[in-house]
Amino acid sequence: MALNIRFGFDWEIGGTQLDLATVAHILQGIHEFGTVRAAGDKLGISYRNVWGKLEAAEAALGKQLVVKSKGHGSTLTSAGVHLRILAENLTRSIQSSSRLEREVFEKALGDIFIPESRNLNLACSHDLVLEDCVQSGLLLNWSIRYMGSLKAIDALCTGKADMAGFHLSKQMAGEAELKALWRNPRYFVKPIMYRELGLVVARGNPLKVRGIEDLVRPEIRFINRQKTAGTRLRLEEILQSKGIDQKSIRGYRKEEFTHSAVALSVAAGAADVAFSLRAAISDLNVDFIPIGRETYCLCGTVELAADARYIQMLKMLSARMKMFPGYTKPSADSKTSNRSTASRLAEISRWVTIRQPTSGEGG
Repeated sequence: MALNIRFGFDWEIGGTQLDLATVAHILQGIHEFGTVRAAGDKLGISYRNVWGKLEAAEAALGKQLVVKSKGHGSTLTSAGVHLRILAENLTRSIQSSSRLEREVFEKALGDIFIPESRNLNLACSHDLVLEDCVQSGLLLNWSIRYMGSLKAIDALCTGKADMAGFHLSKQMAGEAELKALWRNPRYFVKPIMYRELGLVVARGNPLKVRGIEDLVRPEIRFINRQKTAGTRLRLEEILQSKGIDQKSIRGYRKEEFTHSAVALSVAAGAADVAFSLRAAISDLNVDFIPIGRETYCLCGTVELAADARYIQMLKMLSARMKMFPGYTKPSADSKTSNRSTASRLAEISRWVTIRQPTSGEGG
């Protein structure tokens, strides 16, 4: 909100205090529009109030300022014209001579009552579309830090972030932190994009990797995401559903912090397989084996849901994700509202359920 100080001036004539600035504005309005009513409408003053101020000014000055002609509106008398010009010149002179003092006053007043707008802090799990928006300079009102999904939610709950971005896996939905967050009416959770996940392998798939089960083969070197990453939590859900022991996967404890980093490791030959987003392999000499899709959400206080910066971010992400393979926008009914706790928890479960592994995952 901008602060703009405008100074007016009062005259005292014969014991009568005259709001000369307002009278001058009324005279200017009559000069421009030809009627007292139009002048009052421009200033937001009633017709009766305008005439009251004019009559008070005429009584104090001893001169008629306005002539009303039936059917022809109103015109300024010679005295009215001179008063309008004198007041206009005086206002211009005062504003010019006091400009520096006025600017200093405006800044001091603004520092006290209107603090400068700060950037919103977003703690979030890494996302390629989000990263692209940041690098393209499209999110100037945001400060963004990448971290695991659980850490992002913790940052929100402890006041270290204004919003959190995270993968909504089945394991995440069952976490006590997320359930507590979704039960709290102070917060909203909104699905903003669906993302296709799969296995990244070398071009031509020389090791003939067909699915998650092949990760246990001793010759395959795997590269993983960090422990708190939503993508890793999603992988662990799939491994558990298949009865695969993490310890049986070579390189499972070797970690990178972004989707791009694990895909690049495969492209560079530092690893044979990674679990990542389809969009992460763009322009890389690798192949992709689709596994399933997941939901990516944003969460924050309900007040921020109406914040122009958040709304603008959603528009940017929606437009930008069209450039990335494997991304789709949630359906129109995947939106938040003020519902009962049970309904809110059921909604989260539904977002997870519709994004369960495809048949190609084998369960």
